[in-house]
Parts: sequence; structure tokens; C-alpha cells
Amino acid sequence: MFTNSKDILFLVISFCVLWVTFFLCWMFYYVMRLLRNVNQVVEEFRVRLQTLLETVNHIRSKVDSLSNIISLITDGAGGLAKKIITKKAHDWLDDSSEKFNNSAKEAVAKAVEETAKKMKKTAKSIKR
Repeated sequence: MFTNSKDILFLVISFCVLWVTFFLCWMFYYVMRLLRNVNQVVEEFRVRLQTLLETVNHIRSKVDSLSNIISLITDGAGGLAKKIITKKAHDWLDDSSEKFNNSAKEAVAKAVEETAKKMKKTAKSIKR
């Protein structure tokens, strides 16, 4: 069967090539399994991140709509208070207009404006 040492060498080399081939196939198989697991983990992370982003955007939209509602309420309350204060001030001035001159009426109007500005400023700070 073996006529010389060269035949034995060829047999050993072929056996080694066979084992190296087997080892490479086995290694590629496990590398592919590892990459598949990594891909599954990345995909799961993407799904969870997308869910988190959708939740954050939903909460953000709810907070924005609530902020707009509060802004409308505070603006309405500020405008209503300004109208009531202006009406009361004018009624009071009309009742005693003989006692006051034009400068007093201007001072009252200026005070009403300042009060309205402070109410708007307070409403904005509440809104934040």
C-alpha cells in the first residue's frame, strides 16, 4: 500500500487538509450563529427604541395640548379680569367724575394696563 515515505506524507497531508476543512466549516457555522444572535438582539433593541420614541412623542403631544389649553385659560382669565377691572374702574370714575380730573382717569387706565401685563406675565410663568 505504501511504497515509500512520500506516500505516507501525502496521506498525512490529506488527513490534515480534511481536518482543517472540517474545523473551518465548524468555525464558520458558529460565527454565523453568533452573527444571527447579534442581529436578533439589534432588531429587538430597534423595536424597543421605536416603542420608547412613540411613547415619548405621545407624552410630548399630550403635554403640548395641555400647555395650549392652560395658555388659553390663562389668556381668557387675564382678558376677563382686565375687562372687569376696566368696567369697575370706569363705573367708579363715572360715579365720581366731578371729583377727579383727566390725569386721575389716565392714572387709573395705566394701572389697569400694568395689572393686565402682570397677569399675562404670571400666566406665562405658570405655563412654563
